[in-house]
Amino acid sequence: MTAKSHDECAEQKRTQAESEPQERCPTPGQEDGRAAQAAEAEAKAAENWDLYLRARADLENYQRRVARDLAFNIRCGKRDLILRILEVVDDMERALTADADCDSLRHGVDMIMRKLLDVLAAEGVKPIEAVGQPFDPRFHDAIAACEDPNVQTETVVEDLRRGYTFEDDCLRPTMARVAKPC
Repeated sequence: MTAKSHDECAEQKRTQAESEPQERCPTPGQEDGRAAQAAEAEAKAAENWDLYLRARADLENYQRRVARDLAFNIRCGKRDLILRILEVVDDMERALTADADCDSLRHGVDMIMRKLLDVLAAEGVKPIEAVGQPFDPRFHDAIAACEDPNVQTETVVEDLRRGYTFEDDCLRPTMARVAKPC
């Protein structure tokens, strides 16, 4: 290292030292100001912690209230549905205890069936009309197949167990016999 470069380094260090503020011993007035700032910061932190705890408790109370209200609404909805189904059960019991001929019994059971389907329809449950419709695996379960020269595509020809939708979603698919083109 040359003497000139050493001198330049020393000069640069002296310039930096002069430009940086030097720590000084605090005066008694400054100590009181810092203590006051620290106390104020601690008070603000305690206040924020208290606000946090209150907000958290409010959220937990809200969640419990919503869960309780939801359970109550579900229970009320089920209760209404059960009461309507019990009316159908009452009709069925009356039909079973009645002394009637076969035709009038069949007519009574048919009326009960229509009443039950009306209750289900009021809840959003609808039967799937499958016979004569193209086979759709979303709504039909093919449990039997046959060949038919009269069909162009796979078509449901027999409804073995009726399927139902609930609010446009398949609740239970139709068990069907499907005709395939030859």
